[in-house]
Amino acid sequence: MHPTRARINPWQLAVLLIPGIGSTAVLGLPAITAAFARQDAWMAPLAALPASALVIWVCGRLAARFPEETFADYAPKVLGKLPGKLCGLLLFWYFFHLDAAIAREFADFLVATAHPRTPAALAAALGGLAAAVAVRHGPEILARLGELFTPIAAALLLAIVGLAYSSMDGSLLKPVLEHGLRPVLVSGFVTQAFTGQFVLLLVLLPSVNGVPAGVKASYGALAVIAAALVLVSVVSLSVFGPLTANFVWPFFKVARVGTFGAVLARIEPLVVGFWIGGTCLKLAVHLYAAVITFAYTLGLRHWRPLVFPMGALMVAYAIGHLNNLVEHHRMLAHFWPPYTQVFQLILPALVLLVAAVRGMGDRREQGPNEGGAIQDGKEARGHGAD
Repeated sequence: MHPTRARINPWQLAVLLIPGIGSTAVLGLPAITAAFARQDAWMAPLAALPASALVIWVCGRLAARFPEETFADYAPKVLGKLPGKLCGLLLFWYFFHLDAAIAREFADFLVATAHPRTPAALAAALGGLAAAVAVRHGPEILARLGELFTPIAAALLLAIVGLAYSSMDGSLLKPVLEHGLRPVLVSGFVTQAFTGQFVLLLVLLPSVNGVPAGVKASYGALAVIAAALVLVSVVSLSVFGPLTANFVWPFFKVARVGTFGAVLARIEPLVVGFWIGGTCLKLAVHLYAAVITFAYTLGLRHWRPLVFPMGALMVAYAIGHLNNLVEHHRMLAHFWPPYTQVFQLILPALVLLVAAVRGMGDRREQGPNEGGAIQDGKEARGHGAD
């Protein structure tokens, strides 16, 4: 079944994107940005906003020009068969590589915080299996899981902030911009590697009822993620100060120190549980994107048989491509930010630029049905062709 036959509404897209992008960033990103910007690390999500919004805009323009089609469908039409297929495979590699990195972080976190005697390979395999089972049921089920998970996770995050309030010291955030804007911009570049994951829209927007509404919902999801990252960074820095950069998951440490007198304390098991749920959802979203992109790049119209084999390969790569948690953390801080720009921004922008120059899929070709109003998939693909 083509993904455009599965429909989700803009609200479901937003609540799917929020954990599908922000779940891993909430726990680990403050430590990475604090290493670059110190007490100004809370500004990093704000510095990343323009580039992340640009990713959404590019994906939205492509979806408007080529309604009812994924990136793998229209890239060969725009760039030519061979370059288009190559771009589709590059995008597949990005989703696959990112999913492996998520699985590795999932396994490392689970082993380090809850099950120290569990092999990392087993933890990653369990997460990959849960993700694959969800992906087999299509994007509607992923969207339903997002509706179920996101509001509860947001309430838990606010509860942790409330419990940690008595341990916060605002003076640890000063002096503001002690070293100028450069460290903030560098940490914003690192943050954009996470918030730029809105490139998922190249696969998800064709399934949304109404592309313009889906793009607006994506901007809303970006605002929520940025606000959550700012809040998490402020709290972590206010509690631990310069020590924030020394932790791998500083917000998890915040959950440990947060108390409500003698009544409520040590709620980190809840954090572990909900972070596992959010990370499994993120694993599922990116596995879905990888499978769809791979299948339609190669012209395979039945993608479900690929889910479990792709999930198994992803888990194997997650365990094999890095030796330990320290290497993974260093990779995210130094290699990952410039590497991801190629896939998140440059590749989609190149296709949009060529499509604009060639006049493909523009408003004049689509007529009154532009912007996702065309309901027939074949008709939409006909308009997307030159």
